Amino acid sequence: MAGFDYPLLLEPISVPKVWGGGRISKIPGRRVVDSVDPIGESWDVSTWPTAPDNKELCTVTQIANGPLAGALLNTIVNVPVVVKVIDSADKLSVQNHPVLPDVHKDEMWYVLEADPDAYIYLGLAQGVEKQQFCDLISSQNPPENEVLGALGRIDSIKPGAHYNVPTGMVHAIGPGLLTYEISEQTQVTYRLYDYNRERSRGKLDLQEGCTAIMTPRPDLPNLDPGLDLECEKSELITEFPSFCVVKATGDRITVKSASHMHLITATKGNCKISGPSEDWSIELGYSFTCLAPAGDRRYTIDTCGSGEALIAPLKQMPNK
Repeated sequence: MAGFDYPLLLEPISVPKVWGGGRISKIPGRRVVDSVDPIGESWDVSTWPTAPDNKELCTVTQIANGPLAGALLNTIVNVPVVVKVIDSADKLSVQNHPVLPDVHKDEMWYVLEADPDAYIYLGLAQGVEKQQFCDLISSQNPPENEVLGALGRIDSIKPGAHYNVPTGMVHAIGPGLLTYEISEQTQVTYRLYDYNRERSRGKLDLQEGCTAIMTPRPDLPNLDPGLDLECEKSELITEFPSFCVVKATGDRITVKSASHMHLITATKGNCKISGPSEDWSIELGYSFTCLAPAGDRRYTIDTCGSGEALIAPLKQMPNK
């Protein structure tokens, strides 16, 4: 792999979903494919080979700027995460991710847009035991009100809210949300409950999912951000072994040095990045993410009045 020494803009990959909405297609700069189903996901940063439910769809993003334009990201660097923008017009299935030594998927959600009645489910409700929940979802056509009542529901979701989802935790995204998601690279998901919808009959992963619920999460050290920032305020909002996320606020954010390659996401509006060479001068549209290299090259993020950007340092992975 050749490596890279400037911020990489990437071509998003649109993924149709039956539960998708119309928000992604309205964001300037995003190309939308023709499909019977609306666009539910946009894979913005990925070296994961194919979509889990469509092996014909390549999900390796392509570099769009500078000397490496046209190259697939996995030929340049192996990225330990996948970044998606998720547009949920309908409720998504209740699910979780594996808890195995070499297969796990910690993730974080950051809310970009939300309807007034938007909600999510995260973890089990207070007083609900793990085995009790597994027995419930393993029963024949479990009542929806009982399953959802056993989950921790968060209402009145607002733009700017963020939620950490450790691997193994039961979760579900509700309707009316445009969500930035950063997760570990592995795209193994266990579907635990899908509202008894016909399309899911015989397709749930109850045994695997319940095993993940009952298994303690691996005790691994969290990644040190390794960022030297100059800005109005910086807040570490996510700490996981493979990645962490810093919310940086201010009209101008200066990155003096970075120990790890890192993502930069424009969460409130467009951003402009400038640095030590012409290849560092890029415009990052609202909701888009670029990948910047590690190093001590000082650069700045002009938030163009929006006042915010997310910076996510990533653990170095072995090249494939």
